[in-house]
Amino acid sequence: MFLGLALALAQIKLFQLPNGGSVSIGVFPIMVLGARRGPGSGVVVGMLLGLLSAALRPYVVHPLQFILDYPLAFGCLGLAGLWSWSSGVRAAAATFLANLFRLSCHVSAGVLAGGTYFPDSRMTTPELAMASLLYNLGHMLPETVICAALAIILSKQQPALVSRQR
Repeated sequence: MFLGLALALAQIKLFQLPNGGSVSIGVFPIMVLGARRGPGSGVVVGMLLGLLSAALRPYVVHPLQFILDYPLAFGCLGLAGLWSWSSGVRAAAATFLANLFRLSCHVSAGVLAGGTYFPDSRMTTPELAMASLLYNLGHMLPETVICAALAIILSKQQPALVSRQR
């Protein structure tokens, strides 16, 4: 159910970047699942979301980039369940931390893709990393802020929805 909701919400985009990445609330259900059922469930369903996202709109230049950008990055969203969402601050922090892990996957994939996609480029690895960081922040920062706001609202208005359930 969380996977289907995530896929449906991911189709409603505020904007889309040309080389992958968009702003939507499609990732939020995965973080809620992590909060409700634990990080293990969240990571597995997040990885499935990543694989389905790759099937729907692939952007792949290297096999390792695919793994980093899709199953690993989206799996990181489930890590929001490592922390209790017992308050708005904790829910927002969990959302930011999970997305920080996701960002590290996307930035690493961007460095790898940049080196593969532009083999004649004179960019050094630190320059590729900075370019990848800035590009990915372009979609991930607004998405993270929106999801953190939703996490705060949900934890305050409907705490039973984000309480750990076994």
